[in-house]
Amino acid sequence: MRANHPVEGTGDLAVSEVPVVASKFKSVRRVFRIIDLVSQRGEHLTAKELARELGTNLSSCYYLLNILADEGYIRKISGGGYRIGPTIPLLNEGSRSDFDARIEPVVKELAQRAQRHAYAAVLSDGEVMVTQAKAPEKRSYVGVVEGFHGASHALALGKVLLAGAGAEYVQEYIDDHGLEAFTPRTIVHPNQLHAHLNKVLMVGVATDFEEFAQNLCCFAAPVTGRSGKVEGAIGLSTTTRRVHSEGRRLIELVQWAATEATALLVDAAYEGRSSA
Repeated sequence: MRANHPVEGTGDLAVSEVPVVASKFKSVRRVFRIIDLVSQRGEHLTAKELARELGTNLSSCYYLLNILADEGYIRKISGGGYRIGPTIPLLNEGSRSDFDARIEPVVKELAQRAQRHAYAAVLSDGEVMVTQAKAPEKRSYVGVVEGFHGASHALALGKVLLAGAGAEYVQEYIDDHGLEAFTPRTIVHPNQLHAHLNKVLMVGVATDFEEFAQNLCCFAAPVTGRSGKVEGAIGLSTTTRRVHSEGRRLIELVQWAATEATALLVDAAYEGRSSA
């Protein structure tokens, strides 16, 4: 095989060498193509169909799929098909870290003021991802953990994010993820979820009362950026026994925190935090 050499006066590879160079990157291109296909319609694709789309044999396709699955870029789902894995959302870690870094003081203060667990969350691959979970001192743990991913329709944090994303996005979420019943209180009918999220959008606060787990009740509000787009959500959790006596106060605190977090995102020079 001849060594690659530039065409005189251009610095480009000679035409005769391009196929040699290009062949070395076929697998890389196929990897990106797999990720693209999985992100669009992975749940309905088998390995055989992916191999046909890629123009490669089944064993080579399985080889690439296994690498991507091992690295967390895709994941196999029960019943066949694939979904984007947890590694892909981390590619946006820079922008999310900026979001988290700016609002972290508010999340911490919210936990201390409410004496309840406070959270920040964003949408990731259509589902809520908890990016912060702050605990007040000397309190037993109640709620989801940092890094939790999923159940957008059953958690107040997820409802806020879905409502802010719009009806078309909500329908895509339903089509892609379904409406799993985590408890008897979970919303499992699409029309009911759409109506519920419209109310969330109008009121500006979302709630869930034992919709994700028994004895877990949550409140959340949207955090918006300069354009008015919902960038994330901030929330609190409590128990069923306490929710009736402290629910209104927790809603007020969540609304205060969301306003403060929004101010921090919109104005980098913002320093003061008003009282709730």
